[in-house]
Amino acid sequence: MENSHGSNNETTENQKSKTLKAMFLVLMNCVLMTIGQVGGPLLLRIYYLHGGKRKWLNAWLLTSGFPILILPIAFSYLRAQAKGQATGLLVTPKLVAASAILGLLLGLDGYLYSFGLSYLPISVSSLLGSTQLAFTAIFALLVVRHKFTHYSVNAVVLMTFGSVVLGLHMNGDRPSGVSDGKYLLGFLMTLAAAALHGFIMPALEYTHLKAGMPITFDLVMQIQFLISMFATLFCTIPMIINKDFQAISKEAGEYGLGETKYYMVIVFAAVAMQLLIIGSIGVIFCSTSLLGGLVSSLLVPVQQVFAVVFLHERFNADKGMALSLCLWGFASYFYGEYRATYKKPPSKQESEVETI
Repeated sequence: MENSHGSNNETTENQKSKTLKAMFLVLMNCVLMTIGQVGGPLLLRIYYLHGGKRKWLNAWLLTSGFPILILPIAFSYLRAQAKGQATGLLVTPKLVAASAILGLLLGLDGYLYSFGLSYLPISVSSLLGSTQLAFTAIFALLVVRHKFTHYSVNAVVLMTFGSVVLGLHMNGDRPSGVSDGKYLLGFLMTLAAAALHGFIMPALEYTHLKAGMPITFDLVMQIQFLISMFATLFCTIPMIINKDFQAISKEAGEYGLGETKYYMVIVFAAVAMQLLIIGSIGVIFCSTSLLGGLVSSLLVPVQQVFAVVFLHERFNADKGMALSLCLWGFASYFYGEYRATYKKPPSKQESEVETI
């Protein structure tokens, strides 16, 4: 009996340890998402505001920081070797193919977002980007069969209304030099980027579910590396065709903030956006695509504050209403997920454990 109780206590402790480790990984990835989602778009918009015009370069910056991942991959490899554990490439050919497809989609998503950001202020693009939660909910239902509740429907409707409010009052915050046609095009491209990103997140979760092998830190890092690499290659080809690489030095010389700050902006933007990708994929693999969408939407108010403080963008009543609708939708979705996760009755197996 004592051995049985000791074994149960040891199992409980192991479960607590695994839970704490998982929570720490989720929290760490959320921090990376915060740094990337707040800092990345701010720097990308600064690139455009002071003379940057290369949209494919801007899209390329979204994923070109992927070599950063070599550091954690190498550290993990050396640690495994020191412990005498098996090392090497963990991704299977199927995972490589899936990473290639997702990488190409991410590259296209980056271009759509970059194009929209060239014509829209951050305060508008971030609000439109937050609608990815609604698209994530829809595609999570279709791709990974996540249950669609009336809370989800409410969130989708509210965020859609938020986008409509911004669309109907676009003249009030149009940047100087941007025509109505370009503003509308940027608006639609940003919405398309949100929709595509809403598909990519459940697709990543589906890849995780169908991996056919244990999801480890090493595997996640290698998949992240491949996805970002393929996305960067997708953007590199148009850059070569447009001769964007040759134009960088000329654009740096004519940049409004000076040549040094030009290179600082694009380098830090690449690093920040890679942190966002690492955090997003990490949250999905450690939890679900829905949590990734929730965290992304929750950061919208933070983006608004930074846009007003650092870029001196206006925050008018229309944006306030759109933000309120987005936060209302987020709250509805979060409450629905809370009820689904924590309010369901305990299973028979859980009841037996509690009785014992």
